[in-house]
Amino acid sequence: MKKTYQRIPILILLIMLLLLYALNANLIIKNILDYTDLFFKKLFPVSFIFFIFSSLLLDYGLIEFINNYLHLNGSTIYITTMSLISGFPSGSKYTKELLEKKLISEKTANYYITFTHFPNPLFVLGSVGGVIKNNTLIIFILLSLIIGNFITSIIFKTKEEKEFTSNYQLSESFSSSLANATINAVKVLITIYGTSIFFYLISTIINHYLTLSTYPYIITNGFFDLTKGVFSTTLINNNILKSLFVIIFISLGGLSIHMQVKSILTNTKIKYKNFLFGRITSTLVAIISFLILIKFI
Repeated sequence: MKKTYQRIPILILLIMLLLLYALNANLIIKNILDYTDLFFKKLFPVSFIFFIFSSLLLDYGLIEFINNYLHLNGSTIYITTMSLISGFPSGSKYTKELLEKKLISEKTANYYITFTHFPNPLFVLGSVGGVIKNNTLIIFILLSLIIGNFITSIIFKTKEEKEFTSNYQLSESFSSSLANATINAVKVLITIYGTSIFFYLISTIINHYLTLSTYPYIITNGFFDLTKGVFSTTLINNNILKSLFVIIFISLGGLSIHMQVKSILTNTKIKYKNFLFGRITSTLVAIISFLILIKFI
Protein backbone atom coordinates (compact mmCIF):
# COMPACT_ATOMS: atom_id res chain seq x y z
CA MET A 1 0.00 0.00 0.00
CA LYS A 2 2.82 2.39 0.89
CA LYS A 3 4.50 1.79 -2.48
CA THR A 4 1.19 2.47 -4.24
CA TYR A 5 0.91 5.89 -2.58
CA GLN A 6 4.54 6.62 -3.46
CA ARG A 7 3.84 5.87 -7.11
CA ILE A 8 0.78 8.13 -7.40
CA PRO A 9 2.77 11.44 -7.61
CA ILE A 10 5.05 9.92 -10.28
CA LEU A 11 2.03 8.63 -12.21
CA ILE A 12 0.38 12.06 -12.11
CA LEU A 13 3.62 13.75 -13.22
CA LEU A 14 4.03 11.35 -16.15
CA ILE A 15 0.43 11.90 -17.30
CA MET A 16 0.90 15.67 -17.09
CA LEU A 17 4.12 15.47 -19.10
CA LEU A 18 2.47 13.29 -21.71
CA LEU A 19 -0.36 15.81 -22.13
CA LEU A 20 2.07 18.73 -22.34
CA TYR A 21 4.17 16.88 -24.92
CA ALA A 22 1.04 16.19 -26.98
CA LEU A 23 0.02 19.86 -26.83
CA ASN A 24 3.51 20.93 -27.94
CA ALA A 25 4.25 18.18 -30.43
CA ASN A 26 6.24 20.34 -32.84
CA LEU A 27 8.45 21.74 -30.07
CA ILE A 28 9.06 18.26 -28.64
CA ILE A 29 9.87 16.73 -32.02
CA LYS A 30 12.29 19.57 -32.81
CA ASN A 31 14.11 19.14 -29.49
CA ILE A 32 14.25 15.36 -29.87
CA LEU A 33 15.82 15.75 -33.30
CA ASP A 34 18.25 18.42 -32.04
CA TYR A 35 19.35 16.26 -29.10
CA THR A 36 19.58 13.14 -31.24
CA ASP A 37 21.83 14.98 -33.67
CA LEU A 38 24.04 16.14 -30.77
CA PHE A 39 24.10 12.65 -29.23
CA PHE A 40 25.09 10.77 -32.37
CA LYS A 41 27.64 13.34 -33.52
CA LYS A 42 29.36 14.04 -30.19
CA LEU A 43 28.77 11.29 -27.61
CA PHE A 44 28.00 8.06 -29.47
CA PRO A 45 31.11 7.80 -31.71
CA VAL A 46 33.61 8.27 -28.88
CA SER A 47 31.79 6.31 -26.17
CA PHE A 48 30.82 3.41 -28.43
CA ILE A 49 34.35 2.57 -29.52
CA PHE A 50 35.79 3.01 -26.01
CA PHE A 51 33.09 0.80 -24.47
CA ILE A 52 33.89 -1.95 -26.96
CA PHE A 53 37.65 -1.72 -26.48
CA SER A 54 37.35 -1.62 -22.69
CA SER A 55 35.38 -4.89 -22.70
CA LEU A 56 37.84 -6.55 -25.07
CA LEU A 57 40.80 -5.47 -22.93
CA LEU A 58 39.14 -7.04 -19.89
CA ASP A 59 38.37 -10.26 -21.76
CA TYR A 60 41.97 -10.60 -22.88
CA GLY A 61 43.53 -10.11 -19.47
CA LEU A 62 44.80 -6.52 -19.36
CA ILE A 63 44.31 -6.26 -15.61
CA GLU A 64 46.01 -9.59 -14.95
CA PHE A 65 48.91 -8.49 -17.16
CA ILE A 66 49.36 -5.24 -15.21
CA ASN A 67 49.09 -7.09 -11.88
CA ASN A 68 51.46 -9.95 -12.75
CA TYR A 69 54.05 -8.33 -15.01
CA LEU A 70 54.09 -4.66 -14.07
CA HIS A 71 53.36 -5.35 -10.39
CA LEU A 72 50.90 -2.46 -10.21
CA ASN A 73 47.23 -2.26 -9.22
CA GLY A 74 45.70 -3.22 -12.57
CA SER A 75 42.05 -2.51 -11.72
CA THR A 76 42.78 1.00 -10.42
CA ILE A 77 44.95 1.90 -13.43
CA TYR A 78 42.40 0.43 -15.84
CA ILE A 79 39.28 2.08 -14.45
CA THR A 80 40.91 5.46 -13.85
CA THR A 81 42.43 5.62 -17.33
CA MET A 82 39.37 4.36 -19.20
CA SER A 83 36.89 6.58 -17.35
CA LEU A 84 39.23 9.57 -17.80
CA ILE A 85 39.43 9.25 -21.58
CA SER A 86 35.88 8.06 -22.32
CA GLY A 87 33.91 10.33 -19.99
CA PHE A 88 30.92 9.81 -17.71
CA PRO A 89 28.98 7.69 -16.93
CA SER A 90 31.61 5.18 -18.07
CA GLY A 91 33.11 4.97 -14.57
CA SER A 92 29.99 3.27 -13.25
CA LYS A 93 29.88 0.94 -16.28
CA TYR A 94 33.51 -0.14 -15.87
CA THR A 95 33.12 -0.55 -12.11
CA LYS A 96 30.09 -2.79 -12.62
CA GLU A 97 31.95 -4.88 -15.21
CA LEU A 98 34.95 -5.39 -12.94
CA LEU A 99 32.68 -6.48 -10.10
CA GLU A 100 30.61 -8.82 -12.27
CA LYS A 101 33.78 -10.48 -13.58
CA LYS A 102 35.02 -10.76 -9.98
CA LEU A 103 38.15 -8.76 -10.68
CA ILE A 104 37.42 -6.50 -7.69
CA SER A 105 35.56 -6.89 -4.42
CA GLU A 106 32.30 -5.14 -3.48
CA LYS A 107 34.24 -2.89 -1.12
CA THR A 108 36.58 -1.79 -3.91
CA ALA A 109 33.67 -1.26 -6.31
CA ASN A 110 31.96 1.03 -3.81
CA TYR A 111 35.23 2.95 -3.50
CA TYR A 112 35.79 3.28 -7.26
CA ILE A 113 32.30 4.70 -7.81
CA THR A 114 33.16 7.74 -5.66
CA PHE A 115 35.79 9.22 -7.97
CA THR A 116 35.57 7.72 -11.49
CA HIS A 117 33.32 10.50 -12.83
CA PHE A 118 35.56 12.20 -15.37
CA PRO A 119 34.29 14.33 -18.27
CA ASN A 120 35.45 13.45 -21.75
CA PRO A 121 38.42 15.81 -22.35
CA LEU A 122 37.18 16.44 -25.91
CA PHE A 123 33.87 17.69 -24.51
CA VAL A 124 35.61 20.17 -22.21
CA LEU A 125 38.19 21.33 -24.75
CA GLY A 126 35.70 21.43 -27.63
CA SER A 127 32.12 22.07 -26.53
CA VAL A 128 32.88 23.95 -23.31
CA GLY A 129 35.63 25.83 -25.15
CA GLY A 130 33.02 27.11 -27.55
CA VAL A 131 31.02 28.49 -24.62
CA ILE A 132 33.79 30.20 -22.65
CA LYS A 133 36.27 30.97 -25.45
CA ASN A 134 39.26 31.37 -23.16
CA ASN A 135 41.88 28.62 -23.55
CA THR A 136 43.48 29.26 -20.17
CA LEU A 137 40.19 28.98 -18.31
CA ILE A 138 39.27 25.84 -20.25
CA ILE A 139 42.53 24.15 -19.22
CA PHE A 140 41.95 25.25 -15.61
CA ILE A 141 38.41 23.83 -15.70
CA LEU A 142 39.68 20.46 -16.97
CA LEU A 143 42.51 20.38 -14.42
CA SER A 144 40.14 21.32 -11.59
CA LEU A 145 37.73 18.52 -12.49
CA ILE A 146 40.57 15.98 -12.61
CA ILE A 147 42.09 17.25 -9.36
CA GLY A 148 38.66 17.09 -7.72
CA ASN A 149 38.29 13.42 -8.54
CA PHE A 150 41.84 12.47 -7.55
CA ILE A 151 41.58 14.19 -4.17
CA THR A 152 38.18 12.53 -3.69
CA SER A 153 39.88 9.18 -4.32
CA ILE A 154 42.29 9.97 -1.47
CA ILE A 155 39.54 11.15 0.88
CA PHE A 156 37.39 8.04 0.38
CA LYS A 157 40.24 5.55 0.25
CA THR A 158 39.70 2.73 2.72
CA LYS A 159 42.14 0.38 4.39
CA GLU A 160 44.15 -1.50 1.78
CA GLU A 161 42.73 -4.92 1.03
CA LYS A 162 44.70 -8.04 0.33
CA GLU A 163 45.18 -8.73 -3.36
CA PHE A 164 41.85 -9.80 -4.78
CA THR A 165 42.07 -13.09 -6.60
CA SER A 166 39.69 -13.88 -9.44
CA ASN A 167 38.44 -17.09 -10.99
CA TYR A 168 37.35 -15.16 -14.07
CA GLN A 169 38.08 -17.12 -17.23
CA LEU A 170 39.66 -15.12 -20.04
CA SER A 171 37.96 -15.27 -23.41
CA GLU A 172 39.10 -17.84 -25.94
CA SER A 173 36.91 -16.59 -28.79
CA PHE A 174 37.49 -13.12 -30.19
CA SER A 175 34.25 -13.22 -32.20
CA SER A 176 32.10 -13.91 -29.12
CA SER A 177 33.96 -11.27 -27.09
CA LEU A 178 33.45 -8.68 -29.81
CA ALA A 179 29.76 -9.55 -30.14
CA ASN A 180 29.18 -9.32 -26.38
CA ALA A 181 31.16 -6.08 -26.15
CA THR A 182 29.10 -4.54 -28.96
CA ILE A 183 25.78 -5.61 -27.45
CA ASN A 184 26.74 -4.30 -24.00
CA ALA A 185 27.97 -1.00 -25.44
CA VAL A 186 24.73 -0.48 -27.36
CA LYS A 187 22.60 -1.32 -24.28
CA VAL A 188 24.44 1.23 -22.13
CA LEU A 189 24.33 3.92 -24.82
CA ILE A 190 20.60 3.39 -25.37
CA THR A 191 20.08 3.82 -21.62
CA ILE A 192 22.15 7.01 -21.68
CA TYR A 193 20.29 8.35 -24.71
CA GLY A 194 16.82 7.57 -23.36
CA THR A 195 17.50 8.96 -19.88
CA SER A 196 19.17 12.09 -21.24
CA ILE A 197 16.39 12.94 -23.66
CA PHE A 198 13.73 12.32 -20.99
CA PHE A 199 15.16 14.99 -18.69
CA TYR A 200 16.16 17.23 -21.59
CA LEU A 201 12.51 17.43 -22.63
CA ILE A 202 11.37 18.19 -19.08
CA SER A 203 13.62 21.25 -18.98
CA THR A 204 12.37 22.19 -22.46
CA ILE A 205 8.74 22.19 -21.27
CA ILE A 206 9.61 24.17 -18.13
CA ASN A 207 11.41 26.80 -20.20
CA HIS A 208 8.50 26.93 -22.63
CA TYR A 209 5.84 27.65 -20.00
CA LEU A 210 7.85 29.62 -17.44
CA THR A 211 9.68 32.86 -18.09
CA LEU A 212 12.69 32.47 -15.86
CA SER A 213 15.36 35.08 -15.22
CA THR A 214 18.94 34.29 -16.22
CA TYR A 215 20.24 32.38 -13.20
CA PRO A 216 17.09 30.32 -12.43
CA TYR A 217 17.00 29.44 -16.14
CA ILE A 218 20.63 28.26 -16.12
CA ILE A 219 20.25 26.35 -12.84
CA THR A 220 17.04 24.65 -14.02
CA ASN A 221 18.69 23.47 -17.23
CA GLY A 222 21.80 22.27 -15.40
CA PHE A 223 19.75 20.49 -12.75
CA PHE A 224 18.01 18.29 -15.32
CA ASP A 225 20.71 17.96 -17.97
CA LEU A 226 24.32 19.10 -17.51
CA THR A 227 24.92 19.57 -21.26
CA LYS A 228 22.00 21.95 -21.57
CA GLY A 229 23.14 23.68 -18.39
CA VAL A 230 26.65 24.17 -19.76
CA PHE A 231 25.36 25.69 -23.01
CA SER A 232 22.95 27.92 -21.06
CA THR A 233 25.89 29.65 -19.37
CA THR A 234 26.40 31.66 -22.58
CA LEU A 235 23.92 34.08 -20.97
CA ILE A 236 26.56 35.00 -18.36
CA ASN A 237 29.09 37.66 -19.33
CA ASN A 238 31.60 37.05 -16.52
CA ASN A 239 33.91 34.21 -17.62
CA ILE A 240 34.96 33.28 -14.08
CA LEU A 241 31.35 32.94 -12.91
CA LYS A 242 30.52 31.08 -16.12
CA SER A 243 33.42 28.67 -15.46
CA LEU A 244 32.22 27.99 -11.91
CA PHE A 245 28.76 27.07 -13.17
CA VAL A 246 30.32 24.76 -15.77
CA ILE A 247 32.43 23.04 -13.09
CA ILE A 248 29.39 22.53 -10.87
CA PHE A 249 27.26 21.11 -13.68
CA ILE A 250 29.97 18.75 -14.94
CA SER A 251 31.33 17.59 -11.59
CA LEU A 252 28.04 17.28 -9.73
CA GLY A 253 26.20 15.92 -12.74
CA GLY A 254 22.60 16.66 -13.68
CA LEU A 255 19.60 14.55 -12.70
CA SER A 256 20.00 12.77 -16.04
CA ILE A 257 23.50 11.54 -15.16
CA HIS A 258 22.41 10.38 -11.71
CA MET A 259 19.54 8.38 -13.18
CA GLN A 260 21.92 6.84 -15.72
CA VAL A 261 24.29 5.77 -12.95
CA LYS A 262 21.44 4.36 -10.86
CA SER A 263 20.19 2.33 -13.84
CA ILE A 264 23.68 1.01 -14.60
CA LEU A 265 24.18 -0.03 -10.96
CA THR A 266 20.83 -1.84 -10.81
CA ASN A 267 21.10 -5.43 -9.54
CA THR A 268 24.57 -4.84 -8.08
CA LYS A 269 25.79 -4.27 -4.53
CA ILE A 270 27.36 -0.96 -5.53
CA LYS A 271 25.61 1.76 -3.55
CA TYR A 272 24.40 4.87 -5.35
CA LYS A 273 24.91 6.95 -2.20
CA ASN A 274 28.68 6.47 -2.57
CA PHE A 275 28.47 8.01 -6.04
CA LEU A 276 26.43 10.92 -4.64
CA PHE A 277 28.84 11.60 -1.76
CA GLY A 278 31.74 11.42 -4.20
CA ARG A 279 30.10 13.97 -6.51
CA ILE A 280 29.49 16.44 -3.69
CA THR A 281 33.05 16.11 -2.41
CA SER A 282 34.64 16.30 -5.85
CA THR A 283 32.59 19.37 -6.79
CA LEU A 284 33.70 21.28 -3.70
CA VAL A 285 37.34 20.34 -4.29
CA ALA A 286 37.11 21.25 -7.99
CA ILE A 287 35.71 24.70 -7.17
CA ILE A 288 38.48 25.36 -4.65
CA SER A 289 41.11 24.09 -7.11
CA PHE A 290 39.81 26.38 -9.86
CA LEU A 291 39.80 29.44 -7.58
CA ILE A 292 43.43 28.69 -6.66
CA LEU A 293 44.47 28.15 -10.30
CA ILE A 294 43.02 31.44 -11.55
CA LYS A 295 45.30 33.27 -9.11
CA PHE A 296 48.11 32.45 -11.56
CA ILE A 297 46.45 34.30 -14.46
